[in-house]
Amino acid sequence: MLNYVLGENANTPAFQGKVLVLNVWATWCPPCRKEMPSLQRLSQTLDPKRFSVIGLSTDRDALLATEFLAQGGVTFSNFFDPNGKMSKQLGLRVYPETFLIAPDGTLVRRVTGLQDWSSPEMLALLEDIYRTERGSNVRN
Repeated sequence: MLNYVLGENANTPAFQGKVLVLNVWATWCPPCRKEMPSLQRLSQTLDPKRFSVIGLSTDRDALLATEFLAQGGVTFSNFFDPNGKMSKQLGLRVYPETFLIAPDGTLVRRVTGLQDWSSPEMLALLEDIYRTERGSNVRN
C-alpha cells in the first residue's frame, strides 16, 4: 500500500519494516490542524526503529502546508498531494483520515476524524499492531 501512495519514497529505509501511521490532512481542515500536535508528540514518543509517522497534505499550495508545519514545529515526514490524486485512490472518506500500515505494507486499519494520537490507548493500539503483525510474519 505504501508504494502505491508514496511511490519511490516508500522504499527509503526510514519506512521499511515499520508500522506506519499515514495521516492525510489539509491546512483548510480545522480538525486536521488541531490533530497535528498529537501526531508530532506521537512521532517523538514511538521507537523510530519500529514506527514512522507520515503526513500526506492535500493542500494545493505546498508552500502554505510547509509553513504550517514549520510554525507548528512538525518534524515528521510529510508528502504533498496537491491535485488529490493519491487521496482519491485511497478512497479518502473524511479529513483527517489516518491509515495504519503493517511492516509488510498492508493496511491494518483506517481511523477517521480527529484523534489524540499521543493517548495511552493509541500507543497501545500501535504496539498491538506491531506485535501482531511481527508475530504473523514470523509464523509464515
